[in-house]
Order: sequence, then structure tokens, then C-alpha cells
Amino acid sequence: MLFSLTNLKRRTVRDPNGDLCIVPRLLHGRSTLKLLEQAIDLFDAFVGKPRSEYDTRALEAVMGDYRLGRCIEACLLTRYSFVQPQLEGLLSPYEIDALHERALLTPSDMRFAVWDAVNARYGGFVPPESRTALLFDLAAEWGLTADPALTETLLTLDSESQAILTPAGDHPTPREIMRQYNRGAVQTLLAHSTHVEFAVSHLPGAALKRLYFVAKRRGVLVDIEADGDGGFTLQLYGPEQAFGTADKYGRRLAEVAVSLLRALLTMPEAEGTAVAATAHILLHDRPYKFYIGTEILQRLEYTPEGSATTGRIAETTAAYSVGSSVPTDIEEPEEPSFDSMVEARLYKEYRSLERQGYTHGWTLQREPEPVLAPGIVLIPDFAFLRGGTRVFMEIAGFWSPSYRERKVAKLRALASQDGFAPMILAVPQEAVATFSGLPFPVVSYKNKVVTTDLLALLDRDYGGREERHEAAQTQLSTLQAAAQERGFIPDQEVAQALQAYTRTELLATARQLDSPNGRYIPGVGLFSNVALERVRNKLLESVRNAPQQKLDLQDASSAAASALNAPQLDIESLLQLWPDLQIDRPSLFESYLTIRVV
Repeated sequence: MLFSLTNLKRRTVRDPNGDLCIVPRLLHGRSTLKLLEQAIDLFDAFVGKPRSEYDTRALEAVMGDYRLGRCIEACLLTRYSFVQPQLEGLLSPYEIDALHERALLTPSDMRFAVWDAVNARYGGFVPPESRTALLFDLAAEWGLTADPALTETLLTLDSESQAILTPAGDHPTPREIMRQYNRGAVQTLLAHSTHVEFAVSHLPGAALKRLYFVAKRRGVLVDIEADGDGGFTLQLYGPEQAFGTADKYGRRLAEVAVSLLRALLTMPEAEGTAVAATAHILLHDRPYKFYIGTEILQRLEYTPEGSATTGRIAETTAAYSVGSSVPTDIEEPEEPSFDSMVEARLYKEYRSLERQGYTHGWTLQREPEPVLAPGIVLIPDFAFLRGGTRVFMEIAGFWSPSYRERKVAKLRALASQDGFAPMILAVPQEAVATFSGLPFPVVSYKNKVVTTDLLALLDRDYGGREERHEAAQTQLSTLQAAAQERGFIPDQEVAQALQAYTRTELLATARQLDSPNGRYIPGVGLFSNVALERVRNKLLESVRNAPQQKLDLQDASSAAASALNAPQLDIESLLQLWPDLQIDRPSLFESYLTIRVV
């Protein structure tokens, strides 16, 4: 949970470098637990009473500080809630039915009825001495107990002052409230950070990729850079840095920052790795640092008492950031699989086309390996694979100008490396000029990436059409010899051998397969002359044996396939060779193979 920064108890110190640092007041100790026990008892005393009797200052007095009291109240109100009383708790079923018969379903309906009665009987104003009599008469008219006080209560039953304090779940313990407050205090500061830095002395590539996607899947932008000494710097960007608003992403940033730090300290792959974390906060136009060390994590109590530790945290320059105990369990709430609708739509549409065979042989990889270069770490959004070619794709979202500049700088540094990885950039239309100076092809989009545009770009820039055409020439004689031996080679197998990924590419090369001994039929495959004659004879025989010499087209396809021991064939493509056979369609739903009458 997040608190108001105004209510969060904190102090300001300077680290050894002279930088301003924020130190939140975190709760601990027996004396604090006793105070929290008194706070819980105070709430219990108000259970069953309306909000009008609840004293907000009583809790502040118990905690000895009005700001701390307000934060503890926010924690307790997650375990208690003010619930509006219902008619069923005050009236009998008979009385409720009587109100429903008069269309008095809510306190608002009753207030309108009183208003009408006052206008009709008193001209819009009830003298004080007549108020009780009016409420008494209304109760009788509505079929209620003749009690003016009851009528008065019903009229204000939906007001905030009438809400009853009610437990909402298990009874809290002082330690649970203390842990909830400490977590809320840390997350509140993190939620107002411009960015959070993690300095890691060493990390394997697999662990690096896992950490990246822990952050990205939760909708938080992250950059990873190598420091040149085998270590890495991970930066989680605050909302105002990436998007310009703190309302939506501040809480996510806080959750991911804490979870990521705990993951770094507990991952088996990162054992023995030194880790330091620093949040950069801007308050009243002044920069502050918030060092997150083991002492902070101990106060958050993410692991049961006595849990074994599996990592350590490097001591930072802040005097208060020391310790060695780390949590081992990670609470990871469900997060979306994609950090933007642009990614989600592209993935869904591309997978649909891929299942239908319309992606020109390019397969989509969701989580490619990191692209590593000296001083550069980039984990693209997607990769496209075909044969021995792999092309990465980075989707630039609707980021703030400053974040775009940092992304462009990283891509420019990557492009300066020898043999840099092939890559495509998907860029919003208004940001094309920002990314146009890079040596990576760009596909622009408005609300979503058009899959056909993406495929066209892949084929144009990375398709290797000329190289594949030259390689196909060496396969022609091999295919012709195979057709003579087997009799028939399906179209898909021909395309694979010729490295043809579209119908246009296949037709351009496969026409060269025709020879005196065989023929290529588009959409069907490569036949030897012997196999073609065998199929023709089988069809003629099947038609002559069919009722009225009319063979259903589906049966004709099966008959042709049986002659070759192959899957069903496209009969219509074959009939161009044999003028003595034709297709008859007497209706929209019927089609037959027949012998042409000359």
C-alpha cells in the first residue's frame, strides 16, 4: 500500500559524498508492538459503532504522532471497513415488503417522499413543533412501527456518518500491522522515484534475462547496461521518466523494485554476487537518494523467522545501509504477459497468420536471448527466425522524449559495433524522425503494428532472396531425379528444397523443373510422366464405375491420391492436363468429376 508523502515519517541525512538521503521511519521493537496493540484495541472498541462516533484523533494520540497515526489508520482500514447499514438490519420482512409496495426502496426514495409530504401538508416547511408528528404519520402510512426516531434513521441510512465499523477478515496482529506499515513506507518512496538503480557485480545471461522479464511483464520499463568489469547496472524508470504520469505506474515501480532486489539476492545463479540498490527521488525540486539495504529488507519481513539466507548486499556509502540477512521467498502478483497493447496485438495477430501459413516461413520468438556487446545489454521484444537467419525487433512505445533519447543512444551504440545483430524497429508515427537516423529498418504504426508491413520489411531487408535463388538452382536436378524415382513430390516439399517461402518465389523457380520426363503442377507438386498417367487412368476408371458416371469431387481427390500413396490432391489443378475430364457443378453445393462428351 502507498501512503501520502505528507504523512510519511522520514528524516534527511547526508551520505559521505555529501548527497541528501531520505531515511524513512520504519517500526520495530517491543514498545512499538505494544503501541500497535493499543491501536488495534482502539479500533475494536469502535466496532459496531457508526462513523459519527469514530474519533480520528484518538489513534493519533495512541501513536504519539499525528502523521504516524494516519498511516497506521490506513493500514488498519485494510482490516476493518465502514459498511453502510441495510434495511434488513432495522426492519422486519413485513415492513420491508410494505416499503417496496410504495416504491420506497432506498433512503433516497424515502427522502423524496418526505419532501412531497412536506410540500403537500405544510407548503414546503415543517414547523419544529410539527416535525415529530409528521414522522409519526409517515411511519404509519408506510407500514412501519410508529417510531419517529426509526423514520429519522431510515432517511439518513446511506450517509457516511451512519456507516458502521466492521471487521473485514481475520483479526490483525501488531506484527502484521507493523510489517504492513514498513512495506508501505518503503513502497511510497519508491513510487515517487525518478528511477531505481541496481548495481550487480556479476550475473549470468540467463539470470539477466529472467530479471529483465520480471520487470517488463509487470509493466515497468527497465534498461540494462554492462559496466565493463563483468558487472551490470539495471535501471527501473519511474513513471514521469517514461510516460510523464505517476498515477498509473508508481505502485508498479515500487513493487518491481523490491521484488527485483530480493530476486537478485536469492537467485541461485547470483550466489556470491554483490548488489547495491539506490532510488533517486525528486522532492520540491531537490534530488534525494534512498539507499535500499539489508536493514531495510529485514524490516519488511519478506521471509519467515529463521529462514536461511542465500546472498548478501554490498555496503553502500550511506552510513545506515549495512547488514547481511536477505529474504528468500518472492511474492509475485499476476501481471500481464506484455507491457503494452501494441506487443499483445502483434503477437496475437502474427500467431494467427503463422498457424495459417501466411508468414513467409518467419517464426516468432517471444523472449529472445539478450543482445550483448561491450558496454551494451539489449533484450529485444521479439525475434523472427527463418532458416539460419534471426532478426530482432524492438518496439518503441509512446514514451517520453527523454526516455526515447536514452533508447536511441543505446541503439546507436549497438549499431557502432562490428557485426551488430540484425534488428527492426517498430516506432509510433510521431516518433519516426527520432529513430530514422539509425541503421535499422523502421516500420511505423499508429495504434498497432500492421503484420503485412512487418513481413514485407523482413522479406525486403533480411529475406536473402538472391542468395536463396542461387542455392535453389543447385537443387533442380536433385528434385527432378527424386520425382523420377518416387513419382510425385508434394508442393510443400518442393518449396522447402528450393527455399521458397512465398507462392511468387516458388513459381519463379519451380517452372524450371519441367522436363521431357516430368512436370511441375502449381499448387500440387512435381510429377513424373509415369505418375501423371497413373493418376489419369485411376480417375477415368473411378468415373466410369461411379453412378451415372458422376464422381464426387472429394472422392475423385481421394482416388488420385491413392494412385500415388500421397495425401489428397487438388483435382482442379490437374484437369488442365486432361481435356477429356471436366468438373460439373449442378448447384452451389454439388461438384462432380465427369468425362467430357465430345
